[in-house]
Amino acid sequence: MSDDDPSFYNGWPMNTPMDIRLGQTQEEDIHHKLRWGIISASAIASDWIKSLQDVPGAEVTAIAARDKDRAEAYAKAHAIPTAYDSYEDLCNEPNVDIVYIASKTWNHREHMLMAIAAGKHVLCEKPFTDTAEQAREVYEAADKAGVFCQEGMWLRFFPVIEHARVAIERGDIGRLQVVQAEYPDRVYALNPAVTGFGAGEMPVIAAAGRASRGQPYANDLPSAHGAPPSAAVLQYTEQQGIAVITFPSGRFNEETQYIGNRGRITIETPAHHPTALTIRTGRPPRIGTRKAEGRAVMELDPSEGWIGDWQESHWNQDRNPTNGPFNQVERFEYPMPTPAPVTRGQPAGSRWTGEKMIKYKGWTWSGGNQHGFIYQAQAVHRCMAAGLKEMPQFTRAESLRVCEIIDEINRQCAEVGF
Repeated sequence: MSDDDPSFYNGWPMNTPMDIRLGQTQEEDIHHKLRWGIISASAIASDWIKSLQDVPGAEVTAIAARDKDRAEAYAKAHAIPTAYDSYEDLCNEPNVDIVYIASKTWNHREHMLMAIAAGKHVLCEKPFTDTAEQAREVYEAADKAGVFCQEGMWLRFFPVIEHARVAIERGDIGRLQVVQAEYPDRVYALNPAVTGFGAGEMPVIAAAGRASRGQPYANDLPSAHGAPPSAAVLQYTEQQGIAVITFPSGRFNEETQYIGNRGRITIETPAHHPTALTIRTGRPPRIGTRKAEGRAVMELDPSEGWIGDWQESHWNQDRNPTNGPFNQVERFEYPMPTPAPVTRGQPAGSRWTGEKMIKYKGWTWSGGNQHGFIYQAQAVHRCMAAGLKEMPQFTRAESLRVCEIIDEINRQCAEVGF
């Protein structure tokens, strides 16, 4: 492998997990032992539990639900030894090292603070909290307690996103200028903006659309999920960049675009759990010398059409060829190790890892590509083995910035929305 091999960056394959690529963790630390307790007997928690079977160091030791019968039935289906009808009892369970929280978003703050007070590490589903103020409170409590606390933004750990970030960092598309993304849930739709432009700058925001109503079960706080249809334009003044984010309520394409001055990266459908990306780079080749001769670069000839320094096909695609189409197109696929069943209700299935057969325990996969949890699950074990307090794929600063942007969108939509 040579230093200029485009499929590598600094000696690493483009899809290498960021924590490994930066030298912060070791690949073999997926064997690091962690005993997991699960808050909420939900479908998404079932997918997390199944994905932990792909992490050699993971053991799920306890589950808690508000109803004892539900907790026991869930424990039996997922082969979990201990079931509770109290979240507090689970947090105080000595056989639990880390708590995975999959309860309703408006309960996240309460349940995270409960786990932290019991000295447990925390991985909480997104959205982390309903407001940035709540998020800061939780992170500060975790720091005081000396425990790991992480928002579970699984999107950031997919090989497609790892590849795209490296391509942007390497300058494959030049200077990033525009990010386009869409998804009904704000926490997903906004993530590409922070992936591209970072958390260092709070953008100027113009938002419009449906106003989020106060949640009666959350002291009238608006939901971090938002209220589609709505949209926001984020201006990153210092970086001279724009993010155009839409939160649709009907059918939508669900692609993400990172557009630079020398290329474009497309995160293909479904962009919030993607398995493919396309990178378009390069300029149409100049074939003439008219510019050097001081003549018009292109000229419309009555009988021959457009003639000049650019191939006509490129000229016709875009009447500004210097900033138009890109003639180098590469597509990269990173399939799921185990595709989720197409139809819900099918068995969770099994797969051969090359060393052993994994027979997944529990409910069927709740949706497409849910087995992509394995990338985040393995990273948690590596990062905790290394003693990290956050994961580089999605830092606290990024988590808080997304919360702050959502707060501002909710505020503006409450004032001017419908």
